[in-house]
Amino acid sequence: MKYKDVVRKAQNARKKAYGNRDVKFFPCQTWLDGDQINLWTYWQGYQLNDIDEKGVDILLVGQDWGNPTTEKNVDMMKRIRKIQAGDDSIRYDENASPTDKNMAKMFKSFGDDIDISKNDPGLRLFFTNYSLGYRTGSETGGMTKELMKMDKPFFDDLVLTINPKIIICLGQLTFEMVSGQTVIGFCKQLMEGKPLEACFPLMQDIKVYGVAHCGSRGRQNVGGIENMQKAWDYIAKDCHKLLHSPTGFNKAVGKPFAIKKPDGTVVSFENGEDGQVLITRSNRPNETMIMSADMICRCLGI
Repeated sequence: MKYKDVVRKAQNARKKAYGNRDVKFFPCQTWLDGDQINLWTYWQGYQLNDIDEKGVDILLVGQDWGNPTTEKNVDMMKRIRKIQAGDDSIRYDENASPTDKNMAKMFKSFGDDIDISKNDPGLRLFFTNYSLGYRTGSETGGMTKELMKMDKPFFDDLVLTINPKIIICLGQLTFEMVSGQTVIGFCKQLMEGKPLEACFPLMQDIKVYGVAHCGSRGRQNVGGIENMQKAWDYIAKDCHKLLHSPTGFNKAVGKPFAIKKPDGTVVSFENGEDGQVLITRSNRPNETMIMSADMICRCLGI
């Protein structure tokens, strides 16, 4: 499945109103007229025209976008429309909120040159909310797992299509949906400066991290922005080699695998260090070839 197919599938399913007692979602025409999985993707992700071939480094996941019809979002919707029309001079975060500015600080954990206010932020980033609904009424509160599960198939398709190296989830509910785990003591662990960790259920080589939302309530829940920054610093350090490995290494090789040739020889591939691939052959078990991941990609035609 291609990225555009995931978007089309999700949009076709969200042309009718739905919700629960507390949260009412309605069709968002601005989103339906676009070609991205979520309005938040017009901040980071929409620029990646080669996403099907190269995937992304970091997939950032929030809970839901909110209400696009509120007065404070009128200007935002106009900017998104201009981005959709191809205006490269317009930025999603042109009038960045305090929450947006805090998130920009968090991404500095991955390097002083990482700037999410730019179209080329320094890493291949992709932003989306797990729930693809757009609210009426209040922008916050009332969300349930049952409501979020309605978009699980689309999120799973998205991950399998864009192949992120890591996933960062904002908030406990989002982390639980992405990881498939139920968490006790989410904020307590974050107050110690360490994110929650898990593997993505459908692709175990994708690491999933849970952190606090970058808004004021999220900061308060973890004891301040310093603790929040420590959790992001932990992720950056934990994933440094992975995020700076040669393009294609993580997805071209992934878990060890073997290929049986027509002559019966079995060729085994496994991860080495610094983006290298170790290759052994059953007819020469004592010999190990070392190739770069990029060379393996070319050999496999990917």
